[in-house]
Amino acid sequence: MQTTFRSRIALIAAPVLVSLGLAAPALAQDITLRGAGASFPAKVYAQWASHYAQERGTKVQYAAVGSTQGVQQIKAQQVDFGATDIPLSQQELAQHHLIQFPTLVGGVVPVVNLPGVASGRLRLDAQVLAAIFAARIDHWNDKAIAALNPELKLPNLPITRVVRADGSGTTQVLLAYLRQAAAADDSAIPLKEGRANWPAGGAIQTVEGSSKMVAAVQATAGALGYVSSDYVVGDGPAAVALRNRRGEWVTPSLASYRAAVRGANLFRDGLNAPPLVDVDSPMAWPIVSATYIVIDSKPAAPERTARALNFFYRSFLMGDRAVAGTGFAPLPAETQARVVALLSTVRAPDGKPLPVMGGAEEGAGARLALR
Repeated sequence: MQTTFRSRIALIAAPVLVSLGLAAPALAQDITLRGAGASFPAKVYAQWASHYAQERGTKVQYAAVGSTQGVQQIKAQQVDFGATDIPLSQQELAQHHLIQFPTLVGGVVPVVNLPGVASGRLRLDAQVLAAIFAARIDHWNDKAIAALNPELKLPNLPITRVVRADGSGTTQVLLAYLRQAAAADDSAIPLKEGRANWPAGGAIQTVEGSSKMVAAVQATAGALGYVSSDYVVGDGPAAVALRNRRGEWVTPSLASYRAAVRGANLFRDGLNAPPLVDVDSPMAWPIVSATYIVIDSKPAAPERTARALNFFYRSFLMGDRAVAGTGFAPLPAETQARVVALLSTVRAPDGKPLPVMGGAEEGAGARLALR
């Protein structure tokens, strides 16, 4: 029988639940939590926030300002939690008294606006994708694209690159993929503090945030951009099919993200993982990444930090329902349980553990729910 998050966490975190659930005072309900950072998981965090407000009466405001800003704001204690798609090093975490944990796994998906071409029909490989973003291929009927798509009638239409101008973890994951899968073609796209120096040439639009990326791609015939996997669910922009390391043509899906997670043995040795790019696994989507939350481990406002930790704890407690229909894959159950154990290590200034699982009444309810 497959181990569920609830049964696994009951074994690992039960002592934490007892000590925090019975000893801690109830948390205040009139706090509005503030988070900022990666746009990659923003829609999911908004969904979790809505659920949390209904269930616990605490509002959570999240600003999708990019991973770089999210890290800067939590370091400056301007928010209750930061979010980043690129995990911080253990040295950086220790220097700024932070803890970090993953929340979701999803894909970075190239998206296009080509008249008459449905989602998943256009095929691109890493070399051609790198050449487009480097402005060496600037029309859709280029022979390199045509060779990958003999069944499509490609228009003689300029390619408009739609790219992120802000410090974006999504950009960093995309370029990590191009560096690994098309190394010779990526040298012209350097990164500095999460921002890419996009090569000149051809048509290009710069935007900040994934929502503006989607709007620009959908408004521009011939556009090529890139977004997190939740933006291609439902009526989102048309996704590109990519050739993975095994030479298979794959489309973005929960199954292809899970294939990358399995192939990479995600979080087998710890809670930090590199982007899951170009993984050698059957039917794996080649641009996959986990996304992370960063929180002050020595909080100046322990009540707020306790509520922020409780927000993520209760979101994990929802299990697979927490990501159903979002375009993201949940973390492995063992990983979620290890995250909850990490949350319990945060202490108030007096050295007492924060009530991560809530007050006595909530702690008892959680213990029952986890059985």
